[in-house]
Amino acid sequence: MSVPASVADRLPTPSGTVTQAPEPPLLPGHTIIIQVRVEQTTVDTPQKTREWSIRLHLSLYGGWERSKDITAQECQELADTFWSGSADDYFARVSMTYGCHLDAYYMGEARHAFYSLDDAGHVQVRVPMAYLHQIASSFEDASIDSLEVSFTSINNAYCNASPSNASFDRPLPAGHSSSCWWRTDDGATIPTTDDPLLEGDVEQAFFDFEKGTVGPFIDMPAPINPFTITPTQADEPASGATNPDAESPSASRGLLITITTGAALLLVAGAAAITWKHRRTN
Repeated sequence: MSVPASVADRLPTPSGTVTQAPEPPLLPGHTIIIQVRVEQTTVDTPQKTREWSIRLHLSLYGGWERSKDITAQECQELADTFWSGSADDYFARVSMTYGCHLDAYYMGEARHAFYSLDDAGHVQVRVPMAYLHQIASSFEDASIDSLEVSFTSINNAYCNASPSNASFDRPLPAGHSSSCWWRTDDGATIPTTDDPLLEGDVEQAFFDFEKGTVGPFIDMPAPINPFTITPTQADEPASGATNPDAESPSASRGLLITITTGAALLLVAGAAAITWKHRRTN
């Protein structure tokens, strides 16, 4: 029997790019609980710099209701499937800590995958919930049971989509922060679309310390969504190659002639039988 990875095991991040959509159900025999968090944080990058980033964090836990635990190999396979691809101002991490943890960090302009900011200073924060629900639906038995969205340097904040709890305008050394939580245990419904979940007025600290910029939402540069990959077409036969299963026009005509001739013979035979029966009756 496979054994879960030990606490805080760092696993390799996907080195390749996924080329095909996963074939569900994934991890049969597992009951998977998924928890999602999006937050602003500073991070040490692979380039040995320290940057403000937006972190997209997924925790996948097995072992519920006597199901199987997630192993390190399975966690790696999930990362290779759902966390592949590369982009500027982006990197990913994968680890095991009593569960499979997938982290994606977005810096600089890549952060606009999660926030938009207009000239009036109104900021909106979103989460790629459509993709995350696609991930959940690819398992035999999985659900997202909690979602948390946090943002700093925001004031006069409010949440959309009926969260189960929220905390607004908490004071920080420079500015404020706000958070919204959705937990199914508290009766909340996890949002399913990419509509903004947290909004408010941006503060000067966002520009001074976090190097934020005005701009609209952009498409998430990475990871690659494998559900959008179009299956490759089967290779066409080379020019001049013969296909024994394909019928040539002459073969089709020959088959048609044979069928037509056979049908005519049957009609003649049927007419003769009717005539013979009529003679015997008379």
